[in-house]
Amino acid sequence: MNGDFVNSNDLAYIYDPNSASTPDYLKKGIQAILDNPEVEKHTKDYIRKSFGKIAERNGGINGFAGTFDLRLTKKFNIVEKHKFEVGFDIFNVANLLSKDWGVGPRIGKQNIYSIKSFDATEKHFVYNVNTNTGKTSYAFSPYQIQIGFRYSF
Repeated sequence: MNGDFVNSNDLAYIYDPNSASTPDYLKKGIQAILDNPEVEKHTKDYIRKSFGKIAERNGGINGFAGTFDLRLTKKFNIVEKHKFEVGFDIFNVANLLSKDWGVGPRIGKQNIYSIKSFDATEKHFVYNVNTNTGKTSYAFSPYQIQIGFRYSF
């Protein structure tokens, strides 16, 4: 984190909470992430693997997740070329069967630190630790059902 006010491309140095040279507030912040039961295990592993060095770019892990949709249609012939069609769509059908299916935990871009200030005496940044780093949000919407009608001639 270089303090240029553009943090979207900065790589974080992960302070080792077991190191005597790590400031106490950073030790507590990083340990709070590691102790938080809502933080994904793979995020904790990623942080531990990066202790004392710059974290790997795009090193986070999101597992496979997807949705399944279902479409049913029925055509009815009326006369000659006139037809009537009824369509029934279920989007994210797995979520219709169980509220825990068809949703997937997703960790998007997250910053472990934000810059709080600059210590001119010590010539280093003072950081805030984002103790919510590694908490997931859920991707995909719940199921949706739609019915469609079409008349062709």
